[in-house]
Formats: sequence, structure tokens, C-alpha cells
Amino acid sequence: MITRKLSIWLSVLIVTIGAAGTTTAEAAELDLASSPILRIAMMGLGPSPGASMISPSEMQWLDELIAEEAWVFPERAQWPLDDDGKPIVETRRVEEKWHTLQRGERLARLRTMYRRTTAQLQELNPDVDLRNLEQGQEILVWRRDEDAVAESRGQPQSGRIIYSEPFPRSDDYIVLFPYRVFGTHYTISESVRILDEYYEAFADAAPLIVGDASFRTGRKIHPHNSHQAGRDIDITLPRLEEPPNYNRFHHIRRDNLDAERTLFLLTTLLEGGFVQYVFLDWHHQRTLYRLARDQGAPEEWLETVFQYPRRGGQGIIRHASGHRGHFHIRFHCQETDRWCR
Repeated sequence: MITRKLSIWLSVLIVTIGAAGTTTAEAAELDLASSPILRIAMMGLGPSPGASMISPSEMQWLDELIAEEAWVFPERAQWPLDDDGKPIVETRRVEEKWHTLQRGERLARLRTMYRRTTAQLQELNPDVDLRNLEQGQEILVWRRDEDAVAESRGQPQSGRIIYSEPFPRSDDYIVLFPYRVFGTHYTISESVRILDEYYEAFADAAPLIVGDASFRTGRKIHPHNSHQAGRDIDITLPRLEEPPNYNRFHHIRRDNLDAERTLFLLTTLLEGGFVQYVFLDWHHQRTLYRLARDQGAPEEWLETVFQYPRRGGQGIIRHASGHRGHFHIRFHCQETDRWCR
């Protein structure tokens, strides 16, 4: 996501490096793409510096370095584990999940939403009379088990998940139906990571909506054919004009897609190396493909990432009807999963 011009932020960094006596070779070892602010600079969204600030040789070197960092070739990664084989998770996580009872919700509704038996709910809430619940009452529906590791089992279309975890809340984004957003540690963590980086880079951004992942135990979740094994999640696309409300996904016209910010989300997601597929409408693919191409994305990167312009072809991003307002992200199985396909 680069225009061959640098933002003033990146220029200040180079000047600072030079003032400290750092050589160009030493500076090359810095990960200039690690900061979301510098990634905005790579997109050329900041003001361009004066030519006197950077010499032609430094500009050529920076062009090559930033192009290499900006278009990281997607390579499959394995989730890091500690010495005991437990996943290492560095993003925000939920330790306890509480549900605030809405009007008309009773024990039967709680059991259905969170796939819990009465005995399980009573064990989590020993001092609560589950047969006499009231609106506004808070019920504990999930607690982290430090000894358990999430496992995705089977296929996304016919699988399940054990030891899943819920999606954390935030003031930045909206979790539409919290009881439908459980997943593996990597599904939740990677989704949180890209959202946190997005809002760090675009502090003025309107809320994105986190839609469905899976039920706590997986299995069929209407109206999806997949989302059964904890490895799928839906997140809305950035738009130029805010939606009429935030209580559901809304169709996004091609001229209302914020392509720059959507491409930022996409490249941030792919850099992790954990994504198997992203399902997205063909027309939005075309918009993002052309933007990436115009900003200098290598042909090999474009062919690997996008199914467009080859209908029926390969690519991490693939067409799926009904996906004109959101990404449907599917993550690779990890070694902590069992019978995952």
C-alpha cells in the first residue's frame, strides 16, 4: 500500500536515525512496517516531505525497503506455543463472560444461547436461583480454564469446537451477538489484532461490526453453511458513509467502500500467516485488486491474494455471494486442533 512517496512521519524517522549516527545498513534492520502509523506513511496518506530531507540514494533504498515490507507475501504460519504446548496469546482476552438478561430472557434462553446445561449454569452461578431470573440480572456464562486449549474439530461446514473462547468487547467496534462469537484462540486473537491495529492507525474510524463466528460448542449456526468449527468470523468492511444503524450488516455499494482502509485491514490480516481464505464479493475484489496494483503490489502477490480477475481461479480472497458488506475470514487449522480439516 505505497505510492512511492513518503509521509512526513517517515521522514522524521530517517532524520532521527541520521542524527543518531545510524548507518543506512543498520536502519535497514528496523521493522518500519511494525507501527500502524508508519504503515499509514507507506500508504502515502500523509504529506510528502521536501526533496532536501532525503538524498536520491536514500530515497531509492527506502522505496525498495518499504515496497518489500508493504507487500508481505502470505506464507502459512504455525501459532506459537510455550514449552508446555500452550498457545502464546498476546492480544486482549476475556477471563469471564457475563450475560445481562434482556426482557423476556429466562433459563431456557440462556441454555440455548450459550449451549449450557442447567447444571453447568448453576455451577457457574451457585448463589443464583436460575428458576427465578429477572431482567437486568447478570449471569456468568463462561469462565476461562487455564488448563484447556481450544480445539477446532472437523470441517467448517460440519465441525465443532471445544474449549472455545468469546470475543472481547471494545469501545471501538461492535460485537453484534456476543453469544455467536466464540472461536479458537487464534481466530479470536488474530481478529482482535487486526481491529486494534486498524483503530490505532485510524483513530477517527467509525465502528466496524463483528458478526458471527461460532456458537460456544460449534455445530450448525443459522443461516450459515459454515461457521461450525470456530475458525470462521465475519467483520464488516470500512465505508465512506456511515450505515443507517449498527444493529445488522448493511450492503455496501462499490462507490461507498473505503478501499484504502479496507486494503489496510486486508494486508494486516494476511501478514499474520494464519488466514486460509477470505470470502468477499467479486466487485469489491476488483476495487481492491486495482488499488493494490496501482500502489505497486507485485504481480505474484496479486495472483496469490486475489481470485479476481480469474473467475473460478485460485486465491486467498474468493468470491462468495452475500458478501458485499463484510469479510468472511477463515483461518488455517493449527497443531493444537484435532481432526481439523
